[in-house]
Amino acid sequence: MAYGIDHSVLAASPAHSPELQLIYETAPIGLAFLSPDCRYVMINKHLTEICGISVADHIGRSVRETVPQVAEQVELIVKTILQTGTPITGIEVNGQRPDGSNSDRVWITYWHPLKDRGGEVVGINVAAEEITERKRAEADLAASEARLRDLNKELAERVEARAQERDRVWNLSQDLLVVFDSDGNILNVNPAWQSTLGWSPDELVGRSIASLVHPDDRARSSVARDNLVAGRKTRHFENRMVCKDGSYRWQSWFAVPDRGLVYATGRDITNLKQAQEQLHTLRQEFANASRRTTMGAMTASIAHEIKQPLAVIVTSANAGLRWLKRSEPNLAEARGSLDQIVTAGHRITEVIDGIRAMFGKDSGKTGVVDLRQLVSEVLALTQGELETHQILLRNDMGDGLPQVMATRVQLQQVILNLIMNAIEAMSAVTGRERCLTIASNVEAQASVTMIVADTGTGIDPAHRDRIFDPFFTTKSHGMGLGLSICRSIVEAHGGALRVAPASPFGTVFHLSLPIPAVSS
Repeated sequence: MAYGIDHSVLAASPAHSPELQLIYETAPIGLAFLSPDCRYVMINKHLTEICGISVADHIGRSVRETVPQVAEQVELIVKTILQTGTPITGIEVNGQRPDGSNSDRVWITYWHPLKDRGGEVVGINVAAEEITERKRAEADLAASEARLRDLNKELAERVEARAQERDRVWNLSQDLLVVFDSDGNILNVNPAWQSTLGWSPDELVGRSIASLVHPDDRARSSVARDNLVAGRKTRHFENRMVCKDGSYRWQSWFAVPDRGLVYATGRDITNLKQAQEQLHTLRQEFANASRRTTMGAMTASIAHEIKQPLAVIVTSANAGLRWLKRSEPNLAEARGSLDQIVTAGHRITEVIDGIRAMFGKDSGKTGVVDLRQLVSEVLALTQGELETHQILLRNDMGDGLPQVMATRVQLQQVILNLIMNAIEAMSAVTGRERCLTIASNVEAQASVTMIVADTGTGIDPAHRDRIFDPFFTTKSHGMGLGLSICRSIVEAHGGALRVAPASPFGTVFHLSLPIPAVSS
């Protein structure tokens, strides 16, 4: 069927209808009227934006002549409307300018039939609204939604990965992991509870955490739990937890509160505790053994110190008797002999008083100590060993040294150990002088340093960093605890014990102790 321009349609054109002309010129959207054979009868300027051809160049021309790119689509729409008599809406069209300058612009078109009195379609009204910005916004929104979906997917994957990682940590951790509420009721535990204490999770969930704590530790544990509920962290809290077999194991806890729950991690330190107890016992045994092993040297020194004044007493007494037995007693000489006896007696008293001071009942108390006097007392006890090994003593302890706060007998033990080590280090030296030097200095009025230097064989450089390690020894009969305990004692006093090679031979130890602050 061929279609032409109906004269009744032309009669309704803008040239014959000023009102329609006004609508076409002022409408904010594109408008056109097509004949059944797809020729433009009317079009406004807004619609010409699609193809870039003027209004005049459209009138009477076909769609195929003006916009050949969409001609087939338009002809199909018109044909469908002619057949059905119903409108077609929502058809999107991109810009069709030959230079492509508006190809990114988009219009949505609406196609409505114009029918005559007999109901026959005599033309097609076309309306087009530009939706470029809307499309861009929709594209941006779609892109944002796509990015959001990707982000949500990535976050979900991360959460899943974290959840799997958390589950692996929870299941594989050798530490005890537990979650309990503010009342101390257990909500969850990890499998390590069974391998460490013998309890399965099913046996513990719903049970009070306090019921697992050793009775002697419950009060402290309750205080720690109250602190956690109040929002305070607990670091390295230790207590004993009961095993399923009734025994107890030590745990070191770290816990944090979060939203009414407490999350805690417990590490089994039972073996560490046992090792610490064994080390403490061993140190006590060593201290006792050390005192016993030095008793020989001390006894020899005491015997030497007492033997000399006793010999003087005996000699002076015999001399005094001889002066008195003469036919004419020499009273002046006899008086001199008696004076020597008195002096020797005082010397014995001094030795005994020194021994009492070292082992008296107050020897374990911390107090003000004169380091120079303390060194003199220890040197008196080792005098016999020094003489036996033919060791020259140089005592350069300065006068007027600041006093230090110390446990007297412990500090004596340290000094005695250092001196006995020095004597032993020089016992095998031949061909050069054996010399023990005791000296001191004051460092910036903050600490007093005592120096013990020998001219012995020295310490192998490979062993110098290890000589303070427990159980390390280079002696065939040594226990390897002497210097370790000495350093522990000195550090407990706030001081330091260091070692360095002496020049040209031997070893030098530096024992530093802090000077107490003077209260104003």
